[in-house]
Amino acid sequence: MKHIRDIIETRIKERGPITFEEFMEIALYDPKDGYYSSGKANIGKEGDFYTSPYVHKVFGAIIADFIIKAFDLLEEQSLSIVELGAGKGVLARDILNHIKINFPDHYKHISYYIVEQSTGTVNEARNNLARHKDRVRTLSSLDEIEDGKITGVVISNEFFDALPFHRMKFSEKNLHEIFVTLEKGELVEITGNPSKDELLGYLSKLEMDFRDGQEFEINLRPKKFLTKINSILSKGLLLTIDYGYLSDELFSPERMKGTYKCLYKHTINETPYVNPGSQDITAHVDFGNLIRVGETLGFSRVIYTTQGQFLLDWGILEIIAGNEEGEFSEHEIQSIKNLFLPGLMGDKFKVLIQGKNLQDAFKNFYPESPLKISFKVL
Repeated sequence: MKHIRDIIETRIKERGPITFEEFMEIALYDPKDGYYSSGKANIGKEGDFYTSPYVHKVFGAIIADFIIKAFDLLEEQSLSIVELGAGKGVLARDILNHIKINFPDHYKHISYYIVEQSTGTVNEARNNLARHKDRVRTLSSLDEIEDGKITGVVISNEFFDALPFHRMKFSEKNLHEIFVTLEKGELVEITGNPSKDELLGYLSKLEMDFRDGQEFEINLRPKKFLTKINSILSKGLLLTIDYGYLSDELFSPERMKGTYKCLYKHTINETPYVNPGSQDITAHVDFGNLIRVGETLGFSRVIYTTQGQFLLDWGILEIIAGNEEGEFSEHEIQSIKNLFLPGLMGDKFKVLIQGKNLQDAFKNFYPESPLKISFKVL
């Protein structure tokens, strides 16, 4: 996009090389032409990528069951649901549809906040959620929620992976940062000293031996979001679903070039400087960091597992087995299996559940299926 390219070039000419985080912020979130904020992000079969809610509505139904159990155990008169990066409201629609049909008494006491900064996308979300307009409030930022106001569940599904990140490189026994600059009219990468002391502080919490030439990403923004969530959530659960690893595995030398990638029409590339603003840029989430930051804020870890195991634990096999009346076609059954089977979305995505001010109320909250999907927990 020419507008995006012009902004980036002007920024570099005025200030010198910029961090990859700043480049990514412009490319994805520029108000006029950013990939996400302008509404160009195309999710679904014909788009650039698809997420679990777009695979089948069962995904939202299972999260709805999770929410209802949380509601019952919190023993509150009302429950708030906050969804970060709610996009077009597909997940919110499936959750609320399931609750309205199956738990009508609970439905009347639910408030659903969708947090989405793209005006165009919010308008689509309002259309998708028209039948639930009395239960839904759209926000552009968590700052619109008063501190201590929320009792309930905060959901993020593929949210943290899209936050702008710094790219780092370890060479000659020192940590360097990858910057973006102009050379003969082209955007190119150079390395320099880290732009923020926080980057060194992040690594100080890890016990890692990086190899010479190893590249990796550091995302400082999840800490800011968790801090804000902590301020608005008086009691409840934080449900994070994303692709990523615990720190030891994420920063393993097996990933010498890190995990960042660009997505365009279901193809993966590593060319972020080609047509910035027209494609997604993402990197795997450091779940170890989410856990560490959460613990410093007072969140307890309820469970860390794969999406496949989470869906098994919350009854996805029972849903398939109960398809005696043919509610789901064979094609739909295959789509549902894609959500939990290993080698597909089942072990690609991880689930982290954290709690605040729960004491022993949630001691027996999480169900466990006798069927286990093996995966590496470091």
